[in-house]
This record gives sequence, structure tokens and C-alpha cells, in this order.
Amino acid sequence: MSAALTRLTDAGTLLENVGVVCMVAAVLLRAPAALRSPPQRGIWLAVAAAAAAMALNRGIVCRFVNHAFGQPHLTAAVTSLCGVLSSAAVLDFVIATTGNRQRRAGGRLAAAAVMAAMVLLDLTAPWNAQHTVLDVSSPQPSLAYWLIVIGAHLTANAACVRVCWRYGRYGPNRALRIGLALFGLGTAFAGTYWLLYLLYIPLRANWIPALLPLLMGLHSLLRTAALTLPLLANLRRTAAELRTLHQLWPLWRDLVDAVPQVALADPRPRLLEMLQPRGAWNYLVYRKVMEIRDAILVLRDYAPPAPATSRTADPVALAALLRQARGAKLGGRPPRASAGTVAEMGGHDLATETRFLVEVARAYAATAANGAVPRPPIGSSPRTASGVPSRLNTTPHGPDNEENHGC
Repeated sequence: MSAALTRLTDAGTLLENVGVVCMVAAVLLRAPAALRSPPQRGIWLAVAAAAAAMALNRGIVCRFVNHAFGQPHLTAAVTSLCGVLSSAAVLDFVIATTGNRQRRAGGRLAAAAVMAAMVLLDLTAPWNAQHTVLDVSSPQPSLAYWLIVIGAHLTANAACVRVCWRYGRYGPNRALRIGLALFGLGTAFAGTYWLLYLLYIPLRANWIPALLPLLMGLHSLLRTAALTLPLLANLRRTAAELRTLHQLWPLWRDLVDAVPQVALADPRPRLLEMLQPRGAWNYLVYRKVMEIRDAILVLRDYAPPAPATSRTADPVALAALLRQARGAKLGGRPPRASAGTVAEMGGHDLATETRFLVEVARAYAATAANGAVPRPPIGSSPRTASGVPSRLNTTPHGPDNEENHGC
């Protein structure tokens, strides 16, 4: 083998090793959520079986398993069966996408027949320590065995690439489209791997074995990316919720100090709330928004009269009124008849209301930093969201349910 092919093999082997580690980690991380979700269970099984087959092909893992069980031939047989099981899970996912239950049952029956044929051909073949067509004079355990294995892989991979290409372009969900595109591209690399494996049997070209590790490494990394896409989306959503909670905290804390009865639970230090949350993060953000809203409804009776040209849909104006109303209440002033201006808000649903209150919290913090209560200039335009009504909908509404989409 030339030096260029040797370098290509080494680079591909390194990429394949990295891909196997990433794939195993992704399988373990996604196991709890995937096993609870039937739509994701098939994809997870496909990646898990592929990860098992690839891990068993790693030299250090293979040697460990052989030493532990003393059956090198058994390790090779299990590796091949795991690979075909992965293809069967991919094919099952493809058929499930079409919604045809009869075809799905037929696909599972065909996969079971292929695996049974593999076991039968392996048992009836002459003894051999490995299952391969590389670095041997003839395919082991037999040519028929490898034609069945390669045929199963190519059939499943071709069907998967077709479905991922079709639905990955027109799906309504962006995350799902990206996940299908990544999974389909990874499957295309796997299909190319098995096609070259088939071509190597008659051609025996040296460049084919040099390309195989690179193809399998790309396949493993892309399938890992597809499997972890929902996890990354959850992490991004959690980070956004933590940031929102952090931004709302000073305003919430000051208002709860003035109106403690609005707090559902006893206030805790911010760091403790972050490290040991009492519920899901989206629920905590929702609760803070609702408690701020309830506090505003109480404090409106302590706010000074607002100028006729002022509207509290402006976050700066609302922050100023809230600081004055809080000071009045803590100072022991009696409530007064209110025109309800402090109840004017900048959102009609949880998302827009939360964004508005984050702006109020920033303006409120600025008044503390400046040591003064800013008032908006006369005739200034209120900062409101486009198309958003100025009065908050006070009907309780909970946070959206969290769902994982994608492959």
C-alpha cells in the first residue's frame, strides 16, 4: 500500500475511533428520553446497534471481549448481527414513516429471516476466527453469507436515504428537517461503505480498504449529530430559560419583598434556586412572570398619578412607576384609588409578556444603578411589540409542554 493510502487509512481510523466514542456517548445520553418515546425508539435502536457493531470492531474492545469470553468467532458473529440489526431498525423506521402496518410487519419478518440465514450459514461454514472479506483470500465465513449481509445493508440504507431526502426538504419542523438531513447523509456514507465492500470481493483494489474507515467515521459522526440534535435543542432552551430567570430575578425579588403574598413558595437565594430548582426551568420562569404580574396588580394602588401622555406599556415608564409604588408601599403609605395604568402591559401571551418584563427588569435595574427614577419624555412613543395589545391577558396559562422532535 502506498504512503498516501496509508495516511488516508490512518486518518480514517482516527476519525472512526472518534466517531465510535461519540456515538456510544450519544446512545447513553439519549437512552432515557428515546425509550420513553416510541417515534424515537427505532432511530435510537438503529444507532445503538451500529455503535455496538463498530465498538466490537475496535481492536482494544475486540481483544477485551475475546479475552473475557474466549470465543473470537462468537465476537465476530455478534458484530455482524448487530450491524444487520441496525439496518433492520433503519428499515423499520423508514416503513413506519409511510404508516403501512402490514409492510412494517413484513419488514420485521424479513429482517428476522436474514439474521436466521446468517446464523445458519455461519454454523454450516468451515471454522473461522473472523468474519471479513478483507485481508483474506476468500470471504469468511462464506461468499453467500456476505452477499446476504451486504444486500440487507444496501436495501435498508437506500430506502432510508430516499425517505430522509424526501421529508428532510419539506418537513414543517426545522429541527426535524436538519435531523433527517444529518441522518440521511450519514446513512449515505454507510451505504457507500457497503457498496465498496461488495466491489472489493471481485476487484481486490488496494484503495477500497483505505477508504472504508473514513466512510464509517463520517457515518458515525453524522448519525451521532442526528441523534443528539434534540438534546442540543433542549440545552439551548434550558440556557435561554436560565438567562430569562436570571434577568427577571432582581425585579421579582424587589416586588415580592413589597408584596410577599404573591409568592407561591418562600423566596430563596438566587444561587440556590439555580442549583436546586423547584421544578422545571420553564415552569419557574412562568411562575416568576405570574408573580411579577400579581405584584404589579397590587402595587398599582400605590403608584403616583401618571401623566396623560405616559403609557406603562413603555418598559421604562413601568419600571419608574413600580419603583415609586414599591417605595410608597414599603414606606407605609395607604393605597389610593387607581386608574389601573400600572396594569397596562406589553404582551398577550407568555412569550411576549416575558420579553416585555425582561425589558422592564433591565430598566428597573438601571434606575437603581443611577440612583434616580427616570421618566420618559413627554410625547415619547411607547416601546411595544408590533401587533401586541397593551393590556395583559390575565387568564392563567401554563408553560408549553416540552417535546423532543427530530431524529
